[in-house]
Amino acid sequence: MANIDDVFFFFFKFISVPIHIRNLISAKRRARSKWQRSRYPSDRRHFEDLARELRNELSIFRAANYDTYVSSLSPKDQSLWTATKRLLSYHSIPSPLLRQDNSWARSDEEKAEVFHSHISSIFQPFPDTDPVHTSQVYEFLDSPLPLGLPPRSFTPSEVSFIISRLPNRKSPGYDLITAPILKHFPRRALVFLTYIFNSVLRTTHFPLIWKFAYIKMIPKPKKLPTELSSYRPISLLPLLSKVLEKLLLKRLSPLLESQNIIPTHQFGFRPNHSTLQQCLRIVDLISSSLEKKEYCGGVFLDVAQAFDRVWHPGLLFKLKKILPNTYYLILQSYLRDRYSVISQKDKISEYIPIKASVPQGSVLGPLLYLIYISDIPTYPTTHMATFADDICILTSHPDPLSVSESLQDHLDNLNSWCKRWRIRINQSKSVHLTFTLRRQSCPPIMFDNIPIPPANHVHYLGLYIDKRVTWNPHTRLKRLDLNRKYGLLRQLLNRNSKLSIENKLTIYKTILKPTWTYGIELWGSAKKGNIDRIQSFQSKVLRTILNAPWYVSNRTIHHDLNIPTVHETIQSRFKSFHSKLENHPNQLANALSLTTHPLNPPRRLKRRWPRDLLAE
Repeated sequence: MANIDDVFFFFFKFISVPIHIRNLISAKRRARSKWQRSRYPSDRRHFEDLARELRNELSIFRAANYDTYVSSLSPKDQSLWTATKRLLSYHSIPSPLLRQDNSWARSDEEKAEVFHSHISSIFQPFPDTDPVHTSQVYEFLDSPLPLGLPPRSFTPSEVSFIISRLPNRKSPGYDLITAPILKHFPRRALVFLTYIFNSVLRTTHFPLIWKFAYIKMIPKPKKLPTELSSYRPISLLPLLSKVLEKLLLKRLSPLLESQNIIPTHQFGFRPNHSTLQQCLRIVDLISSSLEKKEYCGGVFLDVAQAFDRVWHPGLLFKLKKILPNTYYLILQSYLRDRYSVISQKDKISEYIPIKASVPQGSVLGPLLYLIYISDIPTYPTTHMATFADDICILTSHPDPLSVSESLQDHLDNLNSWCKRWRIRINQSKSVHLTFTLRRQSCPPIMFDNIPIPPANHVHYLGLYIDKRVTWNPHTRLKRLDLNRKYGLLRQLLNRNSKLSIENKLTIYKTILKPTWTYGIELWGSAKKGNIDRIQSFQSKVLRTILNAPWYVSNRTIHHDLNIPTVHETIQSRFKSFHSKLENHPNQLANALSLTTHPLNPPRRLKRRWPRDLLAE
């Protein structure tokens, strides 16, 4: 007698299979059993015929089921995005971790212990290299605070407004309180929560229970899963902590803006600032030097573990100088006594004390990092461009030796500043680039007596900038990335797919098109051959989506689908981008909208600048 579990397994396995396929399976099994007993060639042929017929029927059945599944996909019930995410997401392979002693950690408990020791070594400040400056910092922190007025209290309407803007799908912290739960709080609960937040202002004590984080280790794509460096820590903080941080951020931002604490060359984590505006500054500087027949030297520095190694006493030293006493004491309590644990599936590691860094996953973390590097040194003959921890230094001169001397002097000052504040530059990941139309390059430069490797192009803020600003590497690499994504989505977008044309266009507009439209305001000034790489991809995909015959032109397809060409997209996107620069609060960004800017020399080259797109 068969086991009851086997019966249920067989039933649920074949419950959705048609009756004729079930009969074929039974007939095939009987034929196989008969051939195994008799070993007659005729029985074998009968068994193979049934097996072949079964394979064909299963193939037809699976294809029909897949077509039904694809035709039922819709963006309204999120099923379409679930399918595309399954195709595009990186699927990590479970594997053991390699310890430093070359032994293997296989179980979840062992992996949690290995991650614990790894994270414990990361959230530590870099070694002290300037004891005199360190003693001055601690001496200033020990000095008494002057008296100050108490801050304005929070109101329930402020708390309710911030809670209403919380995203619903954010992962909760250890307390499992999500945004929908907070949004269903009654009025009395909001008043009580406001009372707790005002107690933080009154006592200048940030609750310890809101400083505890769960850390999930997420594997990085295309990295060896056995190495610790192939995992990225993601901290999950309590949502109530983020609500309080948003309230504090609304009070701190006007104070910092009134004192001009954040330098104008810093475009990261600031409202009305973007990566494209910073990249346009760089491209304008380089283009100006090319028009003047000058050498433009650029250094793109990589800060090692920028957010994870922030020295807390140094940060508090700078906060004490610029903030009122109450906010300074709250942030001092906010940074002190923070702990985390590693969550590896159902295993939890021991507590990890966080002795450095700005809290990962927090609301105040980016602002605190901007304050920490706000006094980064500048130099009279160089141009500084920073976006969070991405540092770019440019200078131009007719003599390549003078270019390298200016860069070296700036880097020497920057090296002294980094040693004082325990910031480390990763020279191997930094890039030295000479932007010129000539064959000669600028002499090599060094940072802390280690040479910075030269290169022919650099990947900066999502754009590939080559030494002649032709945008050839950018369009070429973007086309390869588009081909890869399109290959993953081909089964949904091909000619035989039962997905509706509307859904196919939705996938193209939301997944494939943003890949090449990023930075189009800048690389849209490239030559026609580079732009045609992207246009040919768009035409190919749209023709496949419509299953258009060969005699239908690409222009007709674009017109019927109401999709602009790449050239039309370039013009509309840059005009919209340029209109936002005219009234920009940052003078460096506002200057990019002026056609009579001093950086715009008389034109001698037959090449377009991004702002030339306005005249087309």
